[in-house]
Amino acid sequence: MKKISSLLLMALFFAACQNKDVKTTEADSADTTKYPYTFKKQQGWEMNKDSKNGVIALSTIKSFENMDTTAMGKLLADSVWFNLDGYKFKGTKTQFLNQIQGEFAKMSSFKIEMEDMASVINKDKTEEWVSLWYKQVTATKDGKIDTIQLYNDFKIKDGKVQGLSEYVQHPMKM
Repeated sequence: MKKISSLLLMALFFAACQNKDVKTTEADSADTTKYPYTFKKQQGWEMNKDSKNGVIALSTIKSFENMDTTAMGKLLADSVWFNLDGYKFKGTKTQFLNQIQGEFAKMSSFKIEMEDMASVINKDKTEEWVSLWYKQVTATKDGKIDTIQLYNDFKIKDGKVQGLSEYVQHPMKM
């Protein structure tokens, strides 16, 4: 009997010494930082592990680089908005493609050097964005060449680009 009790006691002691997975809740890991501003809504952004949105954003930029409105049209939602450097657009995909085709007619080439990408989704899965960082070299048909650094935020919904905010860093003029 003593042997059985000793074995049982040793088994309980051994089990008590084992590492257990500690369960945490969102409350345990909630941010308690005192920020100087209050946010209207905290989205709880996280990295999007699904690569499809990244492919959509990169393919949109590739269609721009190739001046291919047919390929671009397949990636855009029926209604789109664009906030670009000195240009704002809100309307139908067809209207936008007609306008961009007019701009492409002035260009001889675009060259994109992609630097980085981040795809995020909010915790309630209602908003998805892809951010791209890259350098763009443009050449116009009249021989002007320009190089700029760009940062783009693509809003993706149901596998289509709904909108794009673009931020441009022009080189300093000396």
